[in-house]
Amino acid sequence: MSSTLVSPDSRPRTERRPRGTSFVGLVGVELRRLWWRRLTKAVLVAIVVVIGVAGFSIYKDTSPESLAERLDAYSQTVKQIEADQANVTPEQRAEQIAACKADQAKSQQDGGLSDFDCESIFAPPSPADFGLINTTRDAVVRSIVVEGFYVFGFLAFILGASFVAAEFASGSMGNWLTFQPRRLRVASAKLVAATIGGLAVAALVTALSTALAAMITTVNRPGADLPLADAPSDGSLVQELLRISAAIALGGLGGAAIGLLLRSTAGVVGAVLGWAVVMEGLVAQGLANGRLQPWLVRANLDAFVQNGTTYFATTCGPDGCSSTRLPLSYTHGWVYLLVIAVVGVGAALVAFRRRDVS
Repeated sequence: MSSTLVSPDSRPRTERRPRGTSFVGLVGVELRRLWWRRLTKAVLVAIVVVIGVAGFSIYKDTSPESLAERLDAYSQTVKQIEADQANVTPEQRAEQIAACKADQAKSQQDGGLSDFDCESIFAPPSPADFGLINTTRDAVVRSIVVEGFYVFGFLAFILGASFVAAEFASGSMGNWLTFQPRRLRVASAKLVAATIGGLAVAALVTALSTALAAMITTVNRPGADLPLADAPSDGSLVQELLRISAAIALGGLGGAAIGLLLRSTAGVVGAVLGWAVVMEGLVAQGLANGRLQPWLVRANLDAFVQNGTTYFATTCGPDGCSSTRLPLSYTHGWVYLLVIAVVGVGAALVAFRRRDVS
């Protein structure tokens, strides 16, 4: 029987309340809004331009003409080095090797890298030492994606930050909350959409880089007569691309979270640039002899993306102070980034729930 004044609906009030759009539906709406923004199209164009410029540079460096010129320069350099080393006496060689081993022992004592390869300091350089290698498709993809990682991550960051902050500037956030008054659902949907946008940026970068690498290595295939060694393998390319994709997605999430906190795209950009200059530049190198780097963002991003990294810090001992290369583990990197992401998202959600949107 239908609900009337005589026979009212006997269901509890919470069950009679309209349920509205599901969370998945909200994320879908936010993704459509993200796609139709003009900045999204500008980011796509920027990605294509960056990858195109990088690919053209690699194409020129790996062309047969360029390889022939660099091999000639390498041969002349080797001849000059061999001529200079012919004037070095066995005693001088032994002294330099001993000095190298002493520096290696000091580095080991200070906790730095331990292998200086002292026995080969007088060995003639190989073509690979001059960057003359048989470039593979994986190496080209790594060159484009890894070297351009911070550019692509920044584009995802700006996309996520502007996606959220622009709604405060235009006043559409207040209008949106009249249709969806549950703030945590709205904010969470925006954060998820920004993260998916970052993943889309990473997927596009990977697809374009892979296609361009296939074209370059097919066109610029070196001849079999060139004495080129294969490019060294730096681990699984798939795993590296997955880590980079996760970091770029984290950039989109971080941009959206900071956008919820600052509510201004210009403010977000200013804050990030200020952090990069003051904290990552001045503080990282100027305070505590560089030992603050493991607690800043840049070093931990490098440790996560590169499966471990190193940084320089000044260490002092009985023989004085020197700059030492110190390791930073992959585990330290991902744990640091996870903590920063959880704290940042939590702060953004609390601020959005409690502050007025106007």
